[in-house]
This record gives sequence, C-alpha cells and structure tokens, in this order.
Amino acid sequence: MRVVVVDDERPAREELIYLLSQQEDIEIVGEAATAKEALAIVKELRPDVTFLDIQMPDGSGVDVARKILNEEIDTAVVFATAYDQYALKAFDVNAIDYLLKPFKEDRLKETIQRLQKRLDERKSSGDSPGSAGSASHDFLQKIDQIYSLLKPGHESGKLKVEENGRIYLIPPKEIIYATIEDRSVRVFAEKGSYLTHYTLSELENLLGKPFLRVHKSFLANLNKIISITPWFNSTYNLLMEGGTEVPVSRTYVKAFRERLDL
Repeated sequence: MRVVVVDDERPAREELIYLLSQQEDIEIVGEAATAKEALAIVKELRPDVTFLDIQMPDGSGVDVARKILNEEIDTAVVFATAYDQYALKAFDVNAIDYLLKPFKEDRLKETIQRLQKRLDERKSSGDSPGSAGSASHDFLQKIDQIYSLLKPGHESGKLKVEENGRIYLIPPKEIIYATIEDRSVRVFAEKGSYLTHYTLSELENLLGKPFLRVHKSFLANLNKIISITPWFNSTYNLLMEGGTEVPVSRTYVKAFRERLDL
C-alpha cells in the first residue's frame, strides 16, 4: 500500500510516518506540509492512500480532498484530526476514514485493515480505485458541518480542553497564549493552563482573530499583549498578561508587524 502523509506540524507528521512504517506492506512514498504541496504530490505520485491533516496554514484538508475528488485522483483519503471523536462518529465514515490526534497504534491498525480490505475488494471486483477510495460530495459536506459545529462561536463559543481528567470550556477571550509541550499543545488562560489535542495551526484556525502564530512553538492572543520589546535580528519579545514572555520569530515577524501595523 503506497501512502502519502500530509501534516503541517513536523512532529505529528513524523510520528504518523513512524507508526505507519511499523505496519506490514506499507510504503511511504511522500510527505507534504501544506495544502498546495499535498495536492501536487498526490497528483504526481497517485498513492493508494493519503493521510490528510484537516487544518493547514494555506487551506483545509477538506478543500484538498474535494480537489482530489473533482480531479478523479485514485487515492483513498484518511483525515487526521484533533476534532472530537463524538462529533466524527455522528457522521457516516464508510467512504472515508479518520484518525484522531494524538495517534493511537491500535486505531491506526484498524484503519490499515479497513483500507487493505477496501483495496482488495476493488481489485477483485475490477472497480477503479477512485470509485471506492475517494470522498463523496455528501461526506465532504458532512465534514464541513463538523467544522461549523466545532468552531468557537457555535453555541457556547468555548474551546473544549482538559486537565487532570476534567473537561473545561474556555471562552477564547480568556486565552492568553498556547505553546507546544512535548507532543501536545498547552493553552494558558486567565484561570489556568490546559492540555489540548489540537495543533497550534488548528487552534489558530479555530480561534480566529485576535490569535496569531508568532513562533513555531507559540500562538498568541494579540489582545493580551502588555508590551512589545524589539529583539535581535528584527524580532520581538511579547510580555503577555500573567507575566510570560513570548517570542516572535523571524518566520512570523512580517505577519505580526502587519497585524499590529508596526
């Protein structure tokens, strides 16, 4: 089974590639970090399966899957997502599968078994790969509905996070910043800090303005900045509410300056 892995977060991408490499009859033929790269590499390599992150800086995995469908590229799509299991299970996932972050080896094995069974059935029936592997329009519409359900601003407008076995609903306006901690992302808010299953890119897309990625390891609420200190190489240090300093790296300094009109 020839596989392409797409995820803008390198640690998540490398973890999934490692887990896939431990499975029998899996060949990793390519990887990508953006929606644009993903579509190009899938067009070129025509893998049996594309593991596709839902949230990326330059677009969504949903859009990539839709383009794959429209161009009749013969690849099965598996969404890799930090979205809630209860929401995804409410939808029909017969035509497409999904993996929740952080990835679980047992769940990945189940996915591989289903994909292999699907490929074997296609071969035995003589159907074209795209007829069973690509996403249907109906399913993509359902994924769009999941987007709407889980974005802050829907119903409670709160971000669901967890800490010490409890689930907390945090208003986005109370979030100060978020940062990578080991292989997870921790959100720091007015009343405490909480682990999430989101990546920083997913959080930025979910939370929207005034949140901005300012460093590969930091997402900042621009409304929570107390002061900005110029730093070396035209970068900045941000003093956030609560006293934490958050760096603005050279990669993100242009977007930061434009957002704040500096």
